[in-house]
Amino acid sequence: MSRPRHPRALTVSRVLLAVLATATSVGCAGAAADGSAKTSAESSRAVRSLATLREDAGDGAEALGLLALGEMILPGGDRTRAVSAIQRLEQDGARGHLAALARGLHAEMHGRPTAAADAYVQALLAAKESAEEDVAVTAWFAAHRIGQLRSSVAGVLEKYRRVFEALTVAPGQLGWRAVAELLDFTLAAEQAKAEGEGAAAAERIAARVGCARPVRLAGPFGAGNAASRRRHYAAERPGPWPPVFADDPIRGTTPRVLRTDQPRCHATAAEETEAGVFYAETFFTAAEETDLIVAAQGALAVFINDAPVLDRDLREWGVWQRFGARIVVPKGRHRVVVRLLGDGTTLRFLRPDGRPAAVTTDGDPEKAYSSVPARVLADPNPIDAIVRRRGEKDGLRAFFAAYVAHVESMDDVAAALLEPLVLPEDAAGIALELGALYARGDTAYPDDAKRRNERGLRTRAAARDPGLWYSRAWLAIDSGEQRGGVEAVVPLLALSREFPEVPDVAEGLARLYGRLGWRGERLATLKTIGARFPDDTSGLRMLLAALDEEGPPAEADALAARIQKLDPDAELAVDRALAKHDFQGAIAELRRIQKRRPDKKDLAGRIAQVLEQSGDPAAAAKQLALALERDRNNAKARFRLADRALARGDEAALRRALAESLEAGAATSDLRDAIALVEGATHLEGYRIDGRAVLREFDRWEKSGKKMDGTAARILDYAALWVHPDGTSEMLEHEIQRIQSQEAVSKEAEQPPPEGLVLRMRVIKKDGSVLEPELVAGKPTVTMPHLEIGDVVETERIIQTSSDGDPRRYRSPHWFFREADKGYWRSEFVTVTPKGKALEIETRGKVPAPTKRSLGAFVEHRFRVDESPPAVIEPDAPRPVEFLPSVRIGWGIDLESTLLRLVDVGTDETPLDPRLGAIAATIVRDAPASDPMERARRVYRWVLSAVEEGNENDGRRAVLARRGSRQAAFVHLVRQLGMNVSLAIAKNRLAMPALGKMSEVENWDSLVLRLEPPKNATKAPPPAQWMVVRDKFTPFGFVPPELRGQQAIVLAAGAPRVTLPSEGSSDGVFFEGRAVVREDGGASLELAQRYGGRIATQMRGVLDRIAPGQLRDFVETRLVGRTFSGARIKDVVVEHKDDLDLPITIRVTADVPELVRRGERTSVLKPVFPIKLVQLASLPARETPLLLPTSSHAEVLFKVVFPETWRMPSSLPPGEVKDGERWVTVNDRVEGHTITLDRKVEVPAGRVAPGGDYAALLKFTRDGDALLEREVAVGR
Repeated sequence: MSRPRHPRALTVSRVLLAVLATATSVGCAGAAADGSAKTSAESSRAVRSLATLREDAGDGAEALGLLALGEMILPGGDRTRAVSAIQRLEQDGARGHLAALARGLHAEMHGRPTAAADAYVQALLAAKESAEEDVAVTAWFAAHRIGQLRSSVAGVLEKYRRVFEALTVAPGQLGWRAVAELLDFTLAAEQAKAEGEGAAAAERIAARVGCARPVRLAGPFGAGNAASRRRHYAAERPGPWPPVFADDPIRGTTPRVLRTDQPRCHATAAEETEAGVFYAETFFTAAEETDLIVAAQGALAVFINDAPVLDRDLREWGVWQRFGARIVVPKGRHRVVVRLLGDGTTLRFLRPDGRPAAVTTDGDPEKAYSSVPARVLADPNPIDAIVRRRGEKDGLRAFFAAYVAHVESMDDVAAALLEPLVLPEDAAGIALELGALYARGDTAYPDDAKRRNERGLRTRAAARDPGLWYSRAWLAIDSGEQRGGVEAVVPLLALSREFPEVPDVAEGLARLYGRLGWRGERLATLKTIGARFPDDTSGLRMLLAALDEEGPPAEADALAARIQKLDPDAELAVDRALAKHDFQGAIAELRRIQKRRPDKKDLAGRIAQVLEQSGDPAAAAKQLALALERDRNNAKARFRLADRALARGDEAALRRALAESLEAGAATSDLRDAIALVEGATHLEGYRIDGRAVLREFDRWEKSGKKMDGTAARILDYAALWVHPDGTSEMLEHEIQRIQSQEAVSKEAEQPPPEGLVLRMRVIKKDGSVLEPELVAGKPTVTMPHLEIGDVVETERIIQTSSDGDPRRYRSPHWFFREADKGYWRSEFVTVTPKGKALEIETRGKVPAPTKRSLGAFVEHRFRVDESPPAVIEPDAPRPVEFLPSVRIGWGIDLESTLLRLVDVGTDETPLDPRLGAIAATIVRDAPASDPMERARRVYRWVLSAVEEGNENDGRRAVLARRGSRQAAFVHLVRQLGMNVSLAIAKNRLAMPALGKMSEVENWDSLVLRLEPPKNATKAPPPAQWMVVRDKFTPFGFVPPELRGQQAIVLAAGAPRVTLPSEGSSDGVFFEGRAVVREDGGASLELAQRYGGRIATQMRGVLDRIAPGQLRDFVETRLVGRTFSGARIKDVVVEHKDDLDLPITIRVTADVPELVRRGERTSVLKPVFPIKLVQLASLPARETPLLLPTSSHAEVLFKVVFPETWRMPSSLPPGEVKDGERWVTVNDRVEGHTITLDRKVEVPAGRVAPGGDYAALLKFTRDGDALLEREVAVGR
């Protein structure tokens, strides 16, 4: 069951969106009536404690109002005392701003919306003359709450319309944000009245709110990603815009001046656009020096006379509330340019108190404008100082600032500001109630954590104050959902009776009835809602749905008319007219909405669709033609026109429309799909192959005495790829394979549903009969019927692929001519590509040169390999893509252009939430601030121990949920400490040599971090630290050996090239110790096994999974026992297990029953510490390269002490075996009765080619093992 709508759910009024388009998600700002912005003298403000408020409660109504607010909001607040204070205020008829605000808040939270609305209106009236320094925030709160109570309090806006109008004319201290809310209320009726008045009404409404008309738009600029939003583009330059700007260097699109619709305030592009950055431009003229606020919906930056006055970098926490810019401009004409998130905006010029500024606007780009920069005054946005301080000590101030942040769609900021009020155990109920609302939308948490946080806060809120109806209803529904729903009926029914003035509880009950199938109870409840709450559009819509199902129709029609009057933009009448086949009524309603909302670009197509349904195809075609004439990029209109022409017999209509779309730069996917469906295989028809003919040819080949090996034989593996100039493509795939084993039957009987347009999918039995599979909806696989050994499976399909948005770049799928387990009798890959593209072809393995043929504006390449046996897959081989014969084609893919894209995504864009900053500060609290690398080390260790690796890539969420990308969590936390972190891509030394530009890009596939400490002017910073953040047990500052000394490219401006450090911890194992041999050949043993680098990481991972009680057995059997057979452990000590920066050492004392094999006259010291190099080359020969992914290093320094009575050899011969960079050295020596085993092995990571290189490695391993495992004879 869905939850009741929260009375504080902050949705933008559709009326204001249509009239003013002043979306509250973007925000406005408030200021004092005298034009002076509130300064940051907040440091001198007194922090109002609850104890102080209680002491001062006798100082008048406003002091009592403050006390009531404190009891409702501050930790330790008492519900009984709050009620007592509210009752006294009501009895005394207190009409001050704070007194009325307290009464309104208490009434609303406790289910008395009518009383709340009256009190909020009184709060606004008192705010006009209030001397409170926070009045711009609290008045905005009151105004916004009135708007949210409209559904609960019938006629509230009409009741107070004259009051609101008077306040907008003379706002006093209200602040312009509260004025914007009141304009929302007062202009609703005026807009409905002005619909038929045309341009004059639009100008009148725009003048009422200070809107700029006309506004020009241009775009899209940039690549449509976060980094693009803060870049500067040509539209910001002085002078008139050109009709078309230079192509974007990353995406290849062409920004342009857009046709614009602006019926009233909101200007929106009148054509389809792609994602990206847009610009708005207008001009205003001031008759004298003017102090004003400039505010633009969706603004990222604002420029006056080509100089910046506002910048909203979304990486900055809480920046979105910084909406208005307060400036002073001299007399004259001034240019305004706004960088925007989307292709529409509302641009307003206001006096500091919220009234429209005394300026005139125009859109003529050719006229001269002032070159004098505007003078930027103090920030006028009401909570900006609090957000900049990243918190507020005064709890009441924080409470209302948090609400404003919530209105601005910044729930993370709201939750952070409110956190000091909700964390204490004695948090007040209303603070917990609002905290739960903010927790629901807190972007710093993943979704599952948001719900847990909200549930916890609501549970506490209901316990602290049972009068908080919303939390009680939410918890009842939540509990009922977990138990099936029925259990929620009784508590919700009781709540609806306890709070009869609140529609939300009754609506939740009606939804629950609907889910349970209790139709009678549902209808009765909804009728009660309709009668009690005539302005509640949500409840009325639910009632209408019930009446449409059960009647009577006349009652449903009357209700629909009522809803339409309440919400003029609703498409309710359209849906109902279509349901009744009243096509003319639906068209009339769509045209009415289109006139009100030109920003809804899909309406023209919908009108045409209804015209077609009505049986008037000519009118439908005319409507589509008008839509296409208005916007050449309207792909849907062009497609539907072409479809209609095709139906009339114009077979070339689809292709003609496709050519027009390509010329206009519009989307072509629908047209291409249609062409594929209509023409079967489209232009690929000539490339189709007769499968039966191939089978007959294969049969003749087999009868000549030949055969294909493998569990299955792929008789035909064929593809024809047609690539268009815009990078879109179609690929015809045709596969025929014969089943040759029961293993293949099991593997091929169930296949994934084929993608694309399926031309053939069948089983050809040995007798020639054909069986086709049945596609079952919802079944994850397709069953090939009655599949047996000897059967043939044939599939043929066409797969369409869209481009990546940049026609200058294309990369084809990788086509392989061979695979394991299956022989390929005929494998062929045909490509058709535009001649104008610089085609690059990359082949690996034994692929014959292609045949080439010109096809007009295209060129064909044909690759074919016949009679390929099953590929040999050998152990320790690289990825098959690196050695199997293959081909791919492409153009425009190179490292430099790819870097442009990677730089954009290589920066952490998440804002620095102060809650995360507190976590980072706690982690490093014992580390000196003068040692930034130690602080980073502390963070690194905390992340590895506290964060479980997962898929969440938002560093904030990974930290707070303790699950996600460790790298993202680390990067975010060190950024909180002021350190700079850059990502870099490096080329792995094990990567295969690049075949061309495409594979060169792919070789840069390793990601490393560069950590730089904060710059300190008094001392030189330490050098940057390179590192990876991967395994839980990887040491700080670790760079894999295969990356050390390699070139890297930093993903930052300019993409600088650097060389990674060549030094690093050694990956290896080190044996050191002493054995004292007894007369019987046994020995007492002291051994230290030290593991470094990546080996240490692996060992820590192993030890982490071993219970303490099993450690001795593990060491005895898995470590020591392999070297010293039969050893019995006496003691084990593991050193530095948790200190990741040091090698891990395992110290052992043990007894070995036989270290020396005794003979009558000569004894032999058995081989110890066998390395077993031969395991590196386990095959006598190879057909594929051998990949040694990690370095192997081992050192032995071990002393064996013999009894004095034994005869020792005079010396031991040294030995060395080498193979390139691989080597083994043995420098064993005799010192008295002690033999010292001194041995070293180095096998670096690398690739070994088959043939001579592998033969040399094989000899090296055998000779090395022989040297390491030689026995030492001693006499007795």
